[in-house]
Amino acid sequence: MNVLALISANIDYFLLVLFGLVLTAFLLFKRKNVEVQKVVWYFIYMIMYRTKWGLKKMDAIAFKLKKHRNALSYTSITLGFVGMALMLVLFLISVFRYFFVEKTAVVAPLLPGATIPGLPHLSFIHWILAIFILATVHEMSHGIFARMHNIKIKSSGFAIFGIVLPIIPAAFVEQDDKDMQKKSKKAQLAVLSAGTFANFVTAGVAFLILTLLVSPLTGNLIQEQGVMIAEVNEGGAADLAGVQVGEIITQVNEVRVNSLDELTAVLNETEPYEKISLVTENDTYYLTLMENPDGKDYGYMGVSLGVKADYNPELVDKYGLSQLKILLWFSILIYWIFLTNFMVGLVNLLPMGIVDGGLMFYIALGHFVKNEKTVKIIFTIVSAILLILLLFFMIPALFGYFANPFMGLFK
Repeated sequence: MNVLALISANIDYFLLVLFGLVLTAFLLFKRKNVEVQKVVWYFIYMIMYRTKWGLKKMDAIAFKLKKHRNALSYTSITLGFVGMALMLVLFLISVFRYFFVEKTAVVAPLLPGATIPGLPHLSFIHWILAIFILATVHEMSHGIFARMHNIKIKSSGFAIFGIVLPIIPAAFVEQDDKDMQKKSKKAQLAVLSAGTFANFVTAGVAFLILTLLVSPLTGNLIQEQGVMIAEVNEGGAADLAGVQVGEIITQVNEVRVNSLDELTAVLNETEPYEKISLVTENDTYYLTLMENPDGKDYGYMGVSLGVKADYNPELVDKYGLSQLKILLWFSILIYWIFLTNFMVGLVNLLPMGIVDGGLMFYIALGHFVKNEKTVKIIFTIVSAILLILLLFFMIPALFGYFANPFMGLFK
């Protein structure tokens, strides 16, 4: 595979790398206003570029909302702790399942071009727009709540969050720490929970748009046109028979299949080492099924399956292909705005030191445990355990993401 073909096949990945290089070059050029904050040695860090952008706007919005300060604060705090409990339970259940049930992914890198089962393709443009909206509403909300509680804001700006590599664009609003510590616990919790509160509100608005507007418009936009071979596992039954990626399955054992459910129903009736016929649009293959690696009692082809889909030809004739593509593009953008705000908002509430949930947990712990030394010990243990678990899953996922485009060069 030559360089141009490699880039073309992984365009979202290379756009991310190019974006990171350009942003890094800009920060180096403006290094007088740049600060590097190390969170965990050199593995987790934040490169911050300070500005005064948006500070006057935060003041103006805070002034208008100040009469609703108590209602907004209590709502934000309550939602924050409910989200913290939910995220902690979901994360620990996923970790338990990984170690004791089946080794399924606990975290997936929310980066352009990454394949996340069951979700639409995340292009670089969709990713950068969704991240920009997420970071903007998150940090603006921190600033607005801080000003509602008369906490000074020193600066705002954008940053690059790094886990080994500087890859994730972010934003920040820097409150005056001394001023913050003088305020009540309620005020501090309100400011800390405000970012996630804004993300949840944004996710809710996006969900309503998806439900009330996007779904009715796009419900019949795409039609399934068959089951596709998305991946062929090396050494598996399909690989040994010569099945190729991209082929569309039409029959299995002379049974016509038009959907993934129909194909699954046929395969569930098979047994390991059974010989079957597999008909695609290209050829007919004869496979000897293998034992299922998941321990199931039916045969295993050694493939990953997908659904081939295309635009509804009737709608293409009526409205034109370009209009349908634009509508689908915007519907996918709204979907990713919803998902990124909801999921990143939840992750931000984990009770560990590097996110807002950690500081919320520390303040809440201090309310129930009066010995400050005990509070610090409990907080450190909980935060360290969660961070180690998160890195245990995140670092291999990131390594796989960055290594995957080049794996084909070594086959």
